[in-house]
Amino acid sequence: METDVAFSDLHSSAELDGQNYAMWHRKIQYFLHHKKILDHLTTSMLEPVEPENGQTAQYRHELDAYNKWRDQDLSAHFTMLSCMHDNLIREYEKYSMGKELWQVLKVAYGSTSATRLRALTLKFNQYVLDPKHSMIQHLDVMKI
Repeated sequence: METDVAFSDLHSSAELDGQNYAMWHRKIQYFLHHKKILDHLTTSMLEPVEPENGQTAQYRHELDAYNKWRDQDLSAHFTMLSCMHDNLIREYEKYSMGKELWQVLKVAYGSTSATRLRALTLKFNQYVLDPKHSMIQHLDVMKI
């Protein structure tokens, strides 16, 4: 129940729209840490290959571990997708593992690109200081 409430809070406050990656990135990490599956953003696991001589105890153990890992990875993957704008879901649902999706999103939205720098420069040049706002409020407006 607690996780359902946490996910509901996450989903309502952290929908990736392409402009808010920095905050979305943090909130997803907090949530996945809470669910104890944060490592799925940085690790992957290959499905074990069945031995030619049939299923062994070692193989079954490795398969069980893989299936548990895969279920958790799907949870991390679906959490990220469900916290995205609909247009982005269509674009990124083709990535099958949490780590892969995380890396692709980091490249797409987490790095400083020429387009982002131009957008920030334009925003800065058009911005008018409001004497009623604090410096923090002014800086928040400048974030892309």
